[in-house]
Order: sequence, then structure tokens, then C-alpha cells
Amino acid sequence: MCAKTYEVYDKLNPPVEEAFRELRTNILFYAAHRKLKTLTVVSYNSREGKTTVAINLAIAIARSGMKVLLMDADLRKPTLIKRLGGKDPIGLSSFILGECTIDEVTSHTSIKNLYYISCGPKQPNSTELIGSNRFSEFLKTVEEEYDMVIIDTSTLGSVVDGAIIASQTDGTLMVIENRALQSYKAKKLKAQLENANANIIGAVLNKVSRRDYKFYKTQAYNFYYNQNSGSIKKPKKRRFKKSDK
Repeated sequence: MCAKTYEVYDKLNPPVEEAFRELRTNILFYAAHRKLKTLTVVSYNSREGKTTVAINLAIAIARSGMKVLLMDADLRKPTLIKRLGGKDPIGLSSFILGECTIDEVTSHTSIKNLYYISCGPKQPNSTELIGSNRFSEFLKTVEEEYDMVIIDTSTLGSVVDGAIIASQTDGTLMVIENRALQSYKAKKLKAQLENANANIIGAVLNKVSRRDYKFYKTQAYNFYYNQNSGSIKKPKKRRFKKSDK
């Protein structure tokens, strides 16, 4: 195990913290009925909150007593390592290239039961590395060691790495920014994952205002992945009062 310990900021305002507890509950309920040891977190664009969701979901699950591995698999433009305030000379890419062991790239965090593997040095041939047998072996090894492995990936709007990873994991969680909900990007994200035969277990609607949060909670507006039909339900139009405009 790497000697370095990462300090993970875990102070959230109550509504956000509650939202991640609800997300944890839904995911663990799913896992109770189906195999879900490895989970890919993916978005179409950057700045949709993908990394934030990955970090806080990992914290929430670790706090339930499960042993969790948080992994940065964005080998081109990693953001997770920046959020954790560190820089590792070795990481996932180092292991795939055969330069070190899994134990050597795994770090402790300040959160009990939560461990971390950085992306390692950036790689121009990341797609080939992610699609290698070495990466597949890596996933098989860590899913035996941990109760849950949460993987932060590159955005699908830039490279296909995230879809390749999603095709190899038990489940995929889409993160979609609120204002992008009705755009073609949300549909394209879903289509790319389906083309890769990824198992989409749901979507997180992120960056929702307090007003809209209350609105969604009343179920006047629904957006969800329907596992039976494999479709995205069209949202009902919201009627605004003059005071809302």
C-alpha cells in the first residue's frame, strides 16, 4: 500500500449530503438484487459534475461500512487527482504498463474504508491501454478486494475511453447537467453507452437549483432511465407563473 494518505474534503451542505445518501440507497438497493461491484461514472461534457458525484458517492458508500475503491481512469485529462490535492508519479497507467503492482498504486484516504488509485502519468495512447487485457485483469483483481469500485472516467464528448471502461464494468451511472437535460448531448451519451453494451443503471441530474429541486421532488418533472424499455421518458412541460419568469 502506498504510504501517501489523501485528505478528502467531505463537508457538504445538508440538502446535497442528503441527495448523496439517497443516491447511495438506490445504488445499494440495486446491488442487493444484481451484481454491482464495479461502477463507471460518466458524462458527455466536462464541468457537468461527474468527478464531484464520483467522490461524494464513494464517501457515502464507504460511510455505510463498505470497503470502497475510488479510481481515476481518465488517462488524458485527469481531474480527480487535482480535487484531492496531490500528484502521484505512479498510478493506473503505471500498472497497465507493467511498471508496478496494484498495491503500490493504492493509497489510503482520510475517510475510513475509502481507498484511492490515481490515473498515473498521462498517456497519449489511453484508448489502447484501457482496452488492454492488463486493464481487464486489473478490474477482476480489485473487485475481489473491494465491496465497491467507483471509476471516474474521461468525458464521452471528447474520447471513447469512458464507453470502453463502461462496457467492462457491472454498471454505469450517467451524470447530466440540469440545463443539458433536453439537449442532444444527453441522448448521445446514452446512445454511445448502449452501443458499447454498457449496463446503464441510472442517471444523476446535477446542478439543480433549489427551486427546481423542490419541483422535481414533487414529481411534476420526471427524467429517468427505464430499464424495461431502455428509453428516456420525455419530461412534462413545466408551467411557470409570472413570478417565476
